[in-house]
Amino acid sequence: MRNEIGLEPDDITFIGVLSACVHAGLLKYGRSLFNSLTPVFKIIPKIEHYSCMVDLLARAGHLEEAWDFAEKIPGKADAVMLSALLAACRKCKNVEVGERVINRIMELEPSNSWNYVVPSKIYATLGRMDDSARMIGLMRERGVSKTPGCSWVEVKGKVLEFYASAEPQHGAEDMYELMDILVDEMI
Repeated sequence: MRNEIGLEPDDITFIGVLSACVHAGLLKYGRSLFNSLTPVFKIIPKIEHYSCMVDLLARAGHLEEAWDFAEKIPGKADAVMLSALLAACRKCKNVEVGERVINRIMELEPSNSWNYVVPSKIYATLGRMDDSARMIGLMRERGVSKTPGCSWVEVKGKVLEFYASAEPQHGAEDMYELMDILVDEMI
């Protein structure tokens, strides 16, 4: 875009490019782009730009740096950004940064079940079963219920929605019939 006459990247362009850097693992390039936003392009970073950078740093395993970056964001980090950092803490098994993120994210979204389940899994992975159980207990104590998984399947031209549960669901007889056929075929 910079080589085309009359075309200048705007703030939305940079969100897309930084997001691409996140998914391609281009830490050095993404950092360079972010650092050029204001001095080169006269763009004031928005929360989405900061969120991309936190995600980029976290996925690259730079969890302390991602945390420090999130702490310095004008207007504070949001729950989406912290969720990305928490997911990276789980992947890297980093409970030190993870606990800081957990404390902050609980302040922002105390009724989001994901914010209890992920820390519980981090603790369980590290063999800290008491802490893992404490997170689930805290979730129940606060009246937070886990949102069940949801899937859709098309049977005979009709889309059926079903949730993860042991009980048959209303209107899903065709789906269960299809599942029985598939199980028989697999056996």
